[in-house]
Amino acid sequence: MEQESASITFGKRLRELRQACRWTQEKAAEACGIGYKLYQLYELGIKRNPGLATLEKIARGFGLGIHELLAPAPLPRTRPRKLLAKSKAKPEPGKRQAKRKC
Repeated sequence: MEQESASITFGKRLRELRQACRWTQEKAAEACGIGYKLYQLYELGIKRNPGLATLEKIARGFGLGIHELLAPAPLPRTRPRKLLAKSKAKPEPGKRQAKRKC
């Protein structure tokens, strides 16, 4: 069994995040502060090896930390906002939670 390249895996992760937000590629690129064509090339796996500054922009655009952006685990299913407002789970002391922007 052949392992996927990191650029293909990263592209799939971007698509997964974008679709979870119900964004177009243009909207995702705008939220991340990068050009539409560049975002598209990363998502398609054509453009490889994004720099650290670009990874930070993309992670910030999705409201994630870089480690969450690069995480291989699938996204957890999100509950509707009304349910989130009612449940007030307290974060662990000393642990900052990233807020997703979508």
